[in-house]
Amino acid sequence: MAGIDAEKIAQEAINAIADKIKNLNTLNIIVAGKTGVGKSTLINAVFKEHLADTGMGKPVTTHMRKIAKKGVPLAIYDTRGFELGKEVQAEIKKEVMETISKGLATQDINKASNRIEPEEIEWLRELSMENQITQVPIVVVLTQSFSKKKAQEMRQTLLDENLDIIQVIPVLAEDYEIEDLGIAKSY
Repeated sequence: MAGIDAEKIAQEAINAIADKIKNLNTLNIIVAGKTGVGKSTLINAVFKEHLADTGMGKPVTTHMRKIAKKGVPLAIYDTRGFELGKEVQAEIKKEVMETISKGLATQDINKASNRIEPEEIEWLRELSMENQITQVPIVVVLTQSFSKKKAQEMRQTLLDENLDIIQVIPVLAEDYEIEDLGIAKSY
């Protein structure tokens, strides 16, 4: 009789957990950054599956699109790459703010290069100003951080700008082979 009670209790616990998982809200994230910084590679690493096409520095994503995986309470909105042209930056910022105003997303900005362009800082400032009403958390992800030392320097530079961002996180989304030197492991 005790075995039946334990089985019943276990099944009730399993059912309760399944109900909680089924009713989880989806976390929505917008990923924005220049062409070739590794937005799609980062998305694939998060989902541990190839869901976003990647390319070597050439534009792959042409408009914002939602990427999700069945059974995972996460949706990522991948934007097209913005270059230093003000017009494209403005269009992407508008697309991002419209998505946020619909209550859909937290903001994640990707950055990969050896330096931060003044235009990128200005874009983040403008986005932060427009975001004051919705107060969506903004996280800057330094993608393609092959050198942890340089990534930490860039992280500190961004933090010193006193931008309205939650955090700056360096990552290397997938292992990267450095010719004749070895492999930089993802982190």
